[in-house]
Amino acid sequence: MQIDLWTDVACPWCYIGVSRFERALAQTGVDVSLRIHPYQLDPEAPIPGVPAIDRYRRKFGDEAEAIVERVTTTAREDGLAFDLERAITANTFDAHRAIAYAQRLGKGPELERSLYRAYFAEGLDVSDRSVLADRAADAGLDRDSIAAYLDGDDGVDEVRGELVQAIETGITGVPSFLFNGEFMVPGAVDEQSFVRILRQMQQMQPMPEDRP
Repeated sequence: MQIDLWTDVACPWCYIGVSRFERALAQTGVDVSLRIHPYQLDPEAPIPGVPAIDRYRRKFGDEAEAIVERVTTTAREDGLAFDLERAITANTFDAHRAIAYAQRLGKGPELERSLYRAYFAEGLDVSDRSVLADRAADAGLDRDSIAAYLDGDDGVDEVRGELVQAIETGITGVPSFLFNGEFMVPGAVDEQSFVRILRQMQQMQPMPEDRP
């Protein structure tokens, strides 16, 4: 089963939604091929980053504290550690380049999960290329190779093109999951909904032709 996933590592609902999806995969045992695509919730976010809580307050005003509390509580119920008081809001363009690099080497999901933890639990700046290289190394990639890649222009045009393609595809928010190129599921739906969707899509897949 082919699944296309649009996410941003600075998106709390992406971390929650992807974690629910991964648990549903483990529960169903469905074999999937996952392609991760970039999306930037805040393409104007700075480099280096700034305290996320300050940016939330400027964006949401008096509602900021309630929003942070709600998403933190939801994350905790899903077994995820969130510390948005420590989080650093930063531009995620290079993070998407790093994930694209990792994906070509079969390590995209591992690096994506590591960057979620870096942002939401560890207070690290995901626009910092040294942070990205360190997390890539933790995910099993060669640190020097990805550091050289990030310091150059490789992958820049590709990520820009994918960001444009996301808009053309109709992606207006993340996470967004596209099953077999035909069934779009937007948002961090609950784990059991993912289980039902995976099983239904598996049943709809054509059976392999019998061979003599």
